Amino acid sequence: MRKILLLIVPLLLCVFVINAQTFNPEENAALSLVSANKATIGLTEDDLINAKVASTFMDNAIGVRYVYLQQTFKGISVYNQILVLAFKGNTLVSKSGGFNHSVAKLANVSSGMPSVSAESAVQSALSDRGLHASQMAIAINRKDNGHQVEFGNMGVSRENITAQLMWTPGENNKDIRLSWHVYIIPNTTADYWMVRVDAVDNSILGMDNYTDYDNWGTPEHTGLVNYPAFSYGLPLQNVANKNQFDFTRTEDPTIITTATYRVVPFPAEAPTFSNGAHALRTDPWLAAAGNATTLKWHTGAGSTDYDYSRGNNVWAYEDRTAPLNVGTVAKSAASSTVLPNLTFNFTPDYTVDPTQNTPVPNQRFNITNLFYWNNIIHDVMYIYGFTEANFNFQADNLGRGGAGNDHVNAEAQDGGGTNNANFSTPADGGSG
Repeated sequence: MRKILLLIVPLLLCVFVINAQTFNPEENAALSLVSANKATIGLTEDDLINAKVASTFMDNAIGVRYVYLQQTFKGISVYNQILVLAFKGNTLVSKSGGFNHSVAKLANVSSGMPSVSAESAVQSALSDRGLHASQMAIAINRKDNGHQVEFGNMGVSRENITAQLMWTPGENNKDIRLSWHVYIIPNTTADYWMVRVDAVDNSILGMDNYTDYDNWGTPEHTGLVNYPAFSYGLPLQNVANKNQFDFTRTEDPTIITTATYRVVPFPAEAPTFSNGAHALRTDPWLAAAGNATTLKWHTGAGSTDYDYSRGNNVWAYEDRTAPLNVGTVAKSAASSTVLPNLTFNFTPDYTVDPTQNTPVPNQRFNITNLFYWNNIIHDVMYIYGFTEANFNFQADNLGRGGAGNDHVNAEAQDGGGTNNANFSTPADGGSG
């Protein structure tokens, strides 16, 4: 009887292990590669135990598996300690990032249990950013054993506020503090704040702004606007209307029949550039190959077709009028023709107010141009690997990996000033 039991126990363990390994085949494939190459990567057995696959995907076109390996301690992620790995077959071909090998020694809370609640950390983060909530910090969702907590917008954020428990290495890695990372997108600014709050004493350890700003001074208030002193470089060659990237076309989507846009055409960066005169471009998505343009430019999640400046990759609208930082149909550029044939032919006059819509449709031209360029960037970067699995910006990821519901909100003529720009890059699943 004992021999039978001794045989049954290992068999049960084998079944459990096999089930665990096949529960997520992508993660298991990634972990197998990491384990087989641990010496080359520079990982110990202890490192492997305290690591999790944050994301992984296989690029079948080139036969490379990408692995984002996150360091953890006590089941809690370590801030900014991540390995980005690429494997060709079973061989490591690229490595960046690293792990902190002193976490166990430097961690300030051996148990990994916070003294400060997520609710208190949120209040501290709001206070530090000068935000006055009109609602209490009441958790509406907890996951990952309470390490990730979601709250409402508390009347101050454009999206729900979240708090994630993490280990935060101090300056020069002299200590590692258990902390809450509180994510806030204020209603009143373009900032995307990630505030790090000490989970022991509720102090502010630091913060990051996921919005990058650019500014090139104040325009002249009389006469034509003086554009920045761009470097013109070599003259640009003329490009064909439907072959702007010179890529091999492998797919011709058929959602929207055709669309024409008057824009500053790719690759000119401004009207002052060579070949930068505004011109009509028809079906510019034909220039990009394959999966980059499956839905063309005016079809979004749920196969919804839009007859204005919105689609799967971007929604462009003016942001001078209320509600600020929110897209509406009225604030978008609308087609002058009906689906399925769209026309955005708005001729600008650079000598008059850029916000004018009548009699010169400058604002609608600017919105159209912003829509066009955001889509161009999406399509070009897609071909270079900025795909759904690599956390790009799309409302519908079409089952190709990554988190959807994160098209770019392209806000033209923002009410916050002139001659400036900003772009926010939240985590996958949050709109840029």
